[in-house]
Amino acid sequence: MTLNQGVRTLRHSREGGNPCLNHRFYSCEPQRRASRPEARHTRTAMYGLVLAGGQSSRLGQDKTHVVHEGRTLLVRSAELLRRHMPEVYVSCRHPERVPAPWPVIVDETERIGPAGGIMTALKKLGGPVFALACDLPFMEDSFITRLLEAREARPKGALVTAWRLMDSDFFENLVAIYEPGALPLLEAGVRQGLYKLGRLIPAEHRHCVSYTEEERRFFFNVNYPDDLRLLQTSPDRP
Repeated sequence: MTLNQGVRTLRHSREGGNPCLNHRFYSCEPQRRASRPEARHTRTAMYGLVLAGGQSSRLGQDKTHVVHEGRTLLVRSAELLRRHMPEVYVSCRHPERVPAPWPVIVDETERIGPAGGIMTALKKLGGPVFALACDLPFMEDSFITRLLEAREARPKGALVTAWRLMDSDFFENLVAIYEPGALPLLEAGVRQGLYKLGRLIPAEHRHCVSYTEEERRFFFNVNYPDDLRLLQTSPDRP
């Protein structure tokens, strides 16, 4: 099975519907800040946020420690964002697992998933947050750039700029930009027991950018043992 076929098979089998500072920790030490990889440019006043707060229970091991092509998936995602914005944080519940020099925003919520990490970051940072999952081994700079450009052209009232699979209702809520104005909606939804990001932000507040079926492989993520085996054994690279 090729990677492209595997992505389609695994993802379609799971979609069953619309999926949709404390710190080293919040104020990072100057020497660590100076040692981070340099940004190529700054497109906008925005913070990068690598989402690494999951328990990896489906995978059976800590996905942030999975190594692909010489780097952990966590470090790869952080470095990817760092090339486009000057400040990148890691959202997690166990800061001791995050390698230097990456500063951490400790998720203040309990058992509500990525929404909790995004809410905490919006509160702590006070600006727009580019949220990126920690387990996307093939995500590329062009998708970061295109989303940043789309955000600049977002309509009035748009609080989230997100990727969407073309001709579908499948949103990539973990490759998305969240505006500070999204925080009240997230908090209100969580109070009602809604934890899935796809249900927390109404359609009228979303600005979507479409990617094609051929580009879907770049959004391949490592959630299950089959995903990890596919990553490690498939010769079909994007």
